[in-house]
Amino acid sequence: MIVREQPEGFVLIRQHDHAKLSGQIAEHFLPEWMPTGSDREAAVLAITQHDRGWRYLDENPLWDSESSSPFSFINYPLEPKLSSYRAGLDEAEAMDPYAGLLCSMHYASFQQIRYAEEPEAARFYKEELLRQERIQSQLSGLDASRVERHFNLLKLCDSLSLYVCLNEPGVSKDEEHPWYREGIETEIAGLKHLQARWVDEGCVAVSLPLFRSEFTGSITLKRVSRQAIEEKGWGAAYDMAPEITQDVIFRNK
Repeated sequence: MIVREQPEGFVLIRQHDHAKLSGQIAEHFLPEWMPTGSDREAAVLAITQHDRGWRYLDENPLWDSESSSPFSFINYPLEPKLSSYRAGLDEAEAMDPYAGLLCSMHYASFQQIRYAEEPEAARFYKEELLRQERIQSQLSGLDASRVERHFNLLKLCDSLSLYVCLNEPGVSKDEEHPWYREGIETEIAGLKHLQARWVDEGCVAVSLPLFRSEFTGSITLKRVSRQAIEEKGWGAAYDMAPEITQDVIFRNK
């Protein structure tokens, strides 16, 4: 779950819904960023499905009594999170092996996984390296540079979607989530940073010509008030909160 805390309560976005927005972004890239080819469809599928394992955890989001807030994807307990990762990666691979390869590369790149001290995370990392070797041996003729490009595009789309989810619409640059004040890290085309900014409450602009044209993406969220949590309890308050669709216009600078 992606959690944005507000004075009156919390904005909550399911991880799989965030990933769907990532896929919408990928669909609108210019061909020079997302080249055509037989593996393009699988790459977009990977971007859209990269967080599908979170569907199981986000059905019943947990309350963190220590912080008096819902657990987010950042501080969620490790063991159930890793179990969720495995399930989602198995499903992505079953949908398309190349998509499974890209999703596995994505999760194995997480700093807390790649350099983990916890035995469970270290085991997960080794398992995913083996998954990647197995898939690569099954898919003959993979172009390593193209795989790396698709992997970096997955990370970029993930970051752009998270930018929308973690920031209040229309927020000024100096009040953005700390991850984004210095820009978005990217390795595509030899670049290191990309700037995204809220033009207004309904529009995000990027500093590079990424998109074929201006387009509108959408994300599903819930707003849960502190009053509802106090009166009904966390689980009931979350279940009763209506789903809201937030539309966001994306455009080049």
